[in-house]
Amino acid sequence: MTSSEILAPAPLLAGEPEEIRDRLRHGMRDVPFPPNPVPLHPVLLPAATYEELHSAAAAVLGVLFRAARRLGNDRGERLAALGIDPVTAPLFTGDDEWEWRYAACIARPDAFVTPDGVKLIEYNVGGGVGAAVQTQLLGDTWVDDIYAGRGLSAYRPYAARADLFEETAAREGTDRAVALVGSVADLVRGVTSTRYFDSEVDYLRRRGLRAEFFEPTDLMDGLFTRDGRLSYPLGLRHFTVQEWGEMGLDWSPLGEALAAGCQLLASQTSALLSNKKLLAVASAGQPGMSAQDRELVQRYLPWTRVVGTQQVRYQGALHRLDELLLACPERFLLKGAIGMKGEKVLMGRDTDTATWRAAVGAAVHAGDSIAQERVESLRYPMSVRAEDGSVTTGLVAPVLGPFVIGGRPGGCLARFFPDGADGVISVERHGGLQNIAVAAH
Repeated sequence: MTSSEILAPAPLLAGEPEEIRDRLRHGMRDVPFPPNPVPLHPVLLPAATYEELHSAAAAVLGVLFRAARRLGNDRGERLAALGIDPVTAPLFTGDDEWEWRYAACIARPDAFVTPDGVKLIEYNVGGGVGAAVQTQLLGDTWVDDIYAGRGLSAYRPYAARADLFEETAAREGTDRAVALVGSVADLVRGVTSTRYFDSEVDYLRRRGLRAEFFEPTDLMDGLFTRDGRLSYPLGLRHFTVQEWGEMGLDWSPLGEALAAGCQLLASQTSALLSNKKLLAVASAGQPGMSAQDRELVQRYLPWTRVVGTQQVRYQGALHRLDELLLACPERFLLKGAIGMKGEKVLMGRDTDTATWRAAVGAAVHAGDSIAQERVESLRYPMSVRAEDGSVTTGLVAPVLGPFVIGGRPGGCLARFFPDGADGVISVERHGGLQNIAVAAH
């Protein structure tokens, strides 16, 4: 794949910047979305690149799923292999077969399109994977409204999740009824409306499923009919235990709902697939991996290892890993095995020597981090309207997030710095912009 096959031009603007801003803000009303500056179009990808992002995300997710199962003979061994404290994963059920059946049903890797093709740098897996709602609403706004008829297309998370719930109901023999469990308190940027959840409830109802949104405090009261029958046998865990724990939100009703028979997706086993050490296991090669899985890893994963003092082979030569990291900081990132929104990530290129040396030493001691070879995104044209009304057009380096839901493509998130900077990008922590990537035909 050459750069010319990956890059696509920016579209002509569909109207005056102020009109685009207003229509975008209307589409994104009452959900967490930065009000300024605003992008004036989505990230355009050639259709082949857009499709490969989704197909690669699904294929490598399968590799990680199989690698996680090979970590041990039971749940305890697998958790221990990744250093996961069971206290941080409290919503396991007693049905291990069910746990694995729905461990990988909702995922969104972080990805770059590089001069060497698609690279997947980490995986977010579980019902609480962020920005599915924004990806849906941005797709509706860009593709179906502002740029309608301009030859753009995008997969949508809600369609893929509705398919997942329909298939789960048929497989498990349950009613087509879904409880979306989340909390307005978990939203950011001062959002107090329930539209973030209601928009998916409305979509599911249009698809013929019975659906309702519940705050955790209301869940157990709404989960049953008056005669004690389970009214919502399926559910979506629209949160992460880590975030709710940090915010002081009580997730215990979710455990009660699981015990009562509500099948909340994704299963707690998804925590194994989100752990970044699993990327290192796959990247280093694991006994029992097939030739096809090794080929997928070689093609789509950057070189990744658990930080330690072990001997590793890097670019054809043997090195002690900690010494390699200290000798070539510009080539690597350190990442905590568990983390989100850019936390616990340190880029050697952007870190002073003393801080980098201390971080490598701490990671070796704790055994809770990975080292990953840095990859760079190709740059894409992007026009942005600032709060003062000025419009700038430049090249940005987006982190892309192709959703894989029930094995299907579910749309592609895009985050970037409007000034073209690269590095650790997070909307909440680092001021990045949120957008989507679409296929340009």
